[in-house]
Amino acid sequence: RKEKLSNFLFKKKFILVFIGLIILLGLAWYIRTANVENLKDITTRDYTLGPDLDPFLFLRYAKYIVNNGRLMEHDSMRYVPLGYNTAKETRLLPYMIAYFHLFLNKFSDVSVEYSAVMFPVVMFLLTVVTFFLFVRKVFEKNKYMDLISLVSTAFLIVSPSLVSRTIAGIPEKESAGFFFMFLAFYFFLYSWKSKKLKNTILLAFLAGLSTALMGLIWGGWVYIFVSIALF
Repeated sequence: RKEKLSNFLFKKKFILVFIGLIILLGLAWYIRTANVENLKDITTRDYTLGPDLDPFLFLRYAKYIVNNGRLMEHDSMRYVPLGYNTAKETRLLPYMIAYFHLFLNKFSDVSVEYSAVMFPVVMFLLTVVTFFLFVRKVFEKNKYMDLISLVSTAFLIVSPSLVSRTIAGIPEKESAGFFFMFLAFYFFLYSWKSKKLKNTILLAFLAGLSTALMGLIWGGWVYIFVSIALF
């Protein structure tokens, strides 16, 4: 009877935690899409980006990738008349926006502008899930680990400094960078706590891969090494 009761409560707990996470994802979506209708351009009847400079660069690159299949090696519109070598920084982000656009077009005919508008929102939803799993791994020996993870995730969602970088219409580096950062933290911690050598090596490789992908998006990848050094 005790075993049956324990299994029943465990299943109920899992359902409640899952529902709680879904509610938080809905809250994150609501906060970050509240401005979407205000991003419509009445002159083009299409969506436009928010008042930030870098996202328009990433949008231009994404459009070029969609139309040509790959990013130009030399951008003659930057640092005129010298131009700019696009391999120097943030090469992955416009590709992610472009492929996100191609994915959306499998279900509906939307513009690249609309895809760029919604990209940071979708990436933040993935970040929420990754952050929840990371915090849960940190407190896995605490009986309140699920509650701690949900509360921590709720604070992440409503953090004012983060909202401005992950809201619809601002496809900035942080929207994708934070996803890979928390993913790297999660895999590193999982690898550190793993007792099997095979799992340790695999998870360490995934942590390194996540760090590399973040490095292809944002210079903030150095925070991963700083955090691990402090750990």
